Amino acid sequence: MVYYNNMYKVLRIIFCVIAAALAAACIFIFVYAGWLWGLVALSAAFVCGALMVLFRQLQNKKERRENPPPPQGDFITGKVNKNDDGTAE
Repeated sequence: MVYYNNMYKVLRIIFCVIAAALAAACIFIFVYAGWLWGLVALSAAFVCGALMVLFRQLQNKKERRENPPPPQGDFITGKVNKNDDGTAE
């Protein structure tokens, strides 16, 4: 169960490191291997960066589902309107 709690964070860090390494290696790949392999490495870095952003959004969504923010009150009075069942509107 603890593994699933940190899964998005670990995947986000892994894809960030891979994207940064691929982006740094792109210059050398362009010079020594040619344009085609350089574009492959650049697109792979872009995909890893997109996966990093995706896992960040999934982590935020999961954290909001588990710990919803407190209800905000009216901007004039600051009071929270409550329904009959005790939940905020």
